[in-house]
Amino acid sequence: MHRRHFLAFLATSTVGSIIVAACGTQPATTGLNLAVASSLKDVMQALDAAYATQHTTAVATIQVAGSGALATQLIEGAKADLFASADRAAMDKVIAATLIDATSVNVIAHGTVVVAVRPGAPVPDLAALATSGIKVVMADTTVPAGKYGVTLLKNLSNTYGADYATKVTANVVSYETSVRAVLQKITSGEADAGIVYASDVVAVGNDTVQVLTIPAESAVIVEYVAAPLKASARTGQAFLDYIVSDAAKPIWAQYGFTI
Repeated sequence: MHRRHFLAFLATSTVGSIIVAACGTQPATTGLNLAVASSLKDVMQALDAAYATQHTTAVATIQVAGSGALATQLIEGAKADLFASADRAAMDKVIAATLIDATSVNVIAHGTVVVAVRPGAPVPDLAALATSGIKVVMADTTVPAGKYGVTLLKNLSNTYGADYATKVTANVVSYETSVRAVLQKITSGEADAGIVYASDVVAVGNDTVQVLTIPAESAVIVEYVAAPLKASARTGQAFLDYIVSDAAKPIWAQYGFTI
């Protein structure tokens, strides 16, 4: 091969190699990293799947735990694009650690607290929860579900007597770290009844547990809040904008929430 032709061939090959290399080294689109309260696990997976389809991104990595535990993990250095909490107390801790801007916090959904009963258990109504020997399970007060449960018992005391909350509490056989754990105790037969979120009953199926109606005057409304972490405000905010949009409402409703 003549030198001139060889140099032309070499130049063409080099350019081709550069183009191939450039195409081959383009960074792959990665999914979000979401830190969400355990009661939001299923709905967040569905919301992320819809978001990923519309934005051609990979599905998210979802960290699930009690809101307080997640707040502690974030403060200790865990990474996330978005934090979704079942109450404002956990969110306030992350704000205080200057990891989240208070002005970026949004109410993303609401839920309700209910009493779930194992089919066949001797708990025909709310009054029966105070009967000696009934096995009740609740979430621990270190997580939002536990705090909401205490509030519900106080509210019901206005209907069932001043000592109602004390009697029901005396029947508590365990305090769990999440609502899902409370439901597991009920469905496994280890407890007769427990205080959970209505959305978690939707997740396990209404045929698995029975739900006792809470009087409107005693109802406890759960407020879910979320915000992007400052370190990834752009990507976290984009997802937040989606989950509070009209397009997301049917997904929330499917899983037992309202927005």
